[in-house]
Amino acid sequence: MNNEYYTYIGALRTFHDFSCQTNKYAFTYDYNAPGYEKLRTKYKIDEVAGNGSEIDKALNLMQWCSENVLHNGGTKNVDFIPKTSVDILDYAFQKGREYGVYCRLQAIVLTECCLALGMKSRILHCLPFSPYDFDTHVVSIVYIPDMAKWIMLDASNNRYFVDSDKTILSPIEIRTKLAYDDNIECNVSDDNYKMYMAKNMFYFKSPQINTFGSDLLTDQKTIYCIPAGFNVLDREIAYCQYAIKNTSEEFTEDWKRALSECQKRSSFDCLPVNLFFA
Repeated sequence: MNNEYYTYIGALRTFHDFSCQTNKYAFTYDYNAPGYEKLRTKYKIDEVAGNGSEIDKALNLMQWCSENVLHNGGTKNVDFIPKTSVDILDYAFQKGREYGVYCRLQAIVLTECCLALGMKSRILHCLPFSPYDFDTHVVSIVYIPDMAKWIMLDASNNRYFVDSDKTILSPIEIRTKLAYDDNIECNVSDDNYKMYMAKNMFYFKSPQINTFGSDLLTDQKTIYCIPAGFNVLDREIAYCQYAIKNTSEEFTEDWKRALSECQKRSSFDCLPVNLFFA
């Protein structure tokens, strides 16, 4: 690995304490939303998941999503697609890279497929330290009762991380192993992906309400998991200011509104790591 990689994991090591003191928030999971029925019948996700363990089902769904809803790296404007698994699949399913979507939409598909089959799942937005970095990443996390923990699955890349025993890792296990330069591998050998995630696992956020169309809810709340000593509000304000100067004119007003919203805040809703990944 090069010096850039060691800069990223050095930041993870320096900011390794997630014991923030905040109000307590509870994530909720809806397994019975009406939209799931169309997802299950039209795209036959029960058959895709198979009859194995929950971890087998989750891995089958991840591979299916990755192979049938391709990634385009955000180079194409697809914001017209309603952010539900069915709408995203209707647009992109088996249509090739021309109809590819960005990582959050792929994560929505995988997350809602898991929820539709009764598996506790939510979107995890993985963010970098630098406010001058537009490149973030969104994955899915699935709770596996037999392992008593969350595992992180990336439908964009058909990737997950394992330890030396080939056990699939949780987000905080991944972050800790990266921070201490411990043994960690991808399911497919990929140093570029390892460096990419080392950059993007500085802090996290997730929607509080997890259901069909979570991103469309007007009462949705975003919950953060932030290292102690890191001022995420300053980081978000600097990020918006940077975006205003460096994105195309058509998005300037959107970023100005985002900046105004950040400047009105005094804090973000956050949880310590043990509650964020409870």
